[in-house]
Amino acid sequence: MTYNTFEKLIIELEGVSKRYSKLYDLGVDLMNYDEPIQKINSLLMLEVFGEFGKDWIEWYLYERTTYSGEILKAWDKDDNEICYDIPSLWETVKEYLNEKNN
Repeated sequence: MTYNTFEKLIIELEGVSKRYSKLYDLGVDLMNYDEPIQKINSLLMLEVFGEFGKDWIEWYLYERTTYSGEILKAWDKDDNEICYDIPSLWETVKEYLNEKNN
C-alpha cells in the first residue's frame, strides 16, 4: 500500500465515522446495520497491517478524539508524539505493513 492510498482510506473512514456520529446525535442508531461493515474493515486492516498496526489505525479513527472533543495523544518509546495526523499515523503503521509483507 502506498501513502496516497492509505491517506485516501483514512479520510474516507474519518468521513464515515463523522456521518455516523452526527446521525447518532440526531437519534439515529445504525449500530446493528453498520456492525458487519465494521467487522469487514477490521479484518482487512488486520490482514494488511497486522494486529499492532490495525490497533493504531482504529485508535486514531475511533478513540483519539473523545466524545467531548478532547484530542488524546500517543507517544513512542522515545517520548515522541505519534499518530497525531495522517502522515504521522502512516509513519507508525507502515513498519507493520512491511513486516506483514516480508
